[in-house]
Amino acid sequence: MQYKRHEYFRYEFDHQLEATLQVLLTDGSGESNPGTCNLLDISPGGTKVSTEFNLPETRGPLQLRLIFTLFEQPLTIEGEIAWKKPVSDGFQYGIDFIEDPSIEKLIVGELKLRRQREAEEKAGK
Repeated sequence: MQYKRHEYFRYEFDHQLEATLQVLLTDGSGESNPGTCNLLDISPGGTKVSTEFNLPETRGPLQLRLIFTLFEQPLTIEGEIAWKKPVSDGFQYGIDFIEDPSIEKLIVGELKLRRQREAEEKAGK
């Protein structure tokens, strides 16, 4: 697996955010059954997830589809596994999103709204 990372900010979640994960089949015949994972952090260019699934390491990059909501807008984003690390309750993966300026802009906008709501909730306590 080749690792490449642009200089993006990383937003770490206070509480893991649940997402749906699907492996995109390399022969173009579709995708795997959906499974769950947790987003640990996110940037406009990628995310770190944890899951119980031991995804195979293939000769080429393994492509995934993630479906989640940061604030209001449901996001469906495709990416490739950049790295894999075993942890006590499964595995962590670094996922590089397929570059798409409109998705990057949507992630930034949703994160701003999420952060604003979190700040308001903390101020209200």
